[in-house]
Amino acid sequence: MTEFVEHEEQKTRPALLLVLAILSFISIGVGILSNTFGLISGPLSEEDIKVQRVEMAKQKSQLRGQGMSGMVSFVEKLEGMIEETNNNFYLSKGILFLTDFIGLFGVIFMLRRRKLGFHMYIVYSLLALGGMYLYVSPENIHMSLPIFNLIISGLFIFLYSRTLHWMRN
Repeated sequence: MTEFVEHEEQKTRPALLLVLAILSFISIGVGILSNTFGLISGPLSEEDIKVQRVEMAKQKSQLRGQGMSGMVSFVEKLEGMIEETNNNFYLSKGILFLTDFIGLFGVIFMLRRRKLGFHMYIVYSLLALGGMYLYVSPENIHMSLPIFNLIISGLFIFLYSRTLHWMRN
């Protein structure tokens, strides 16, 4: 009787896995849609870049006026990131699509009880963390972005690892 109960418990998907999968599907889905629309619209034109520079200059001026000079460096680095991403437009979109699809299949595999999905999710997280360094120079990446990404990715990897007992090889 206890063997049947243990076997039955193994079949039920952990609620934590389902919650994490839904959150991951939302995040990855938004990323895929955003990249698709970005790919369709193409890189920014010179006119768009000029307009963006003017807006960023206004924003930096407002921040300085409010005494938030620390945020000015963030906006400057963000401006550099956007320009470099635009200069390497197709490379960036390719890396982002590859990253998102690795994450998508990783989550699907975990829902199908395959531990390979967990390892794919780790690769997805590492690519999401370091992929931008392939098309943006490190001097234009504000440290808060990779740190925030590392914290969120680490949290999700840790939480997904709590469901590994349910998955098979």
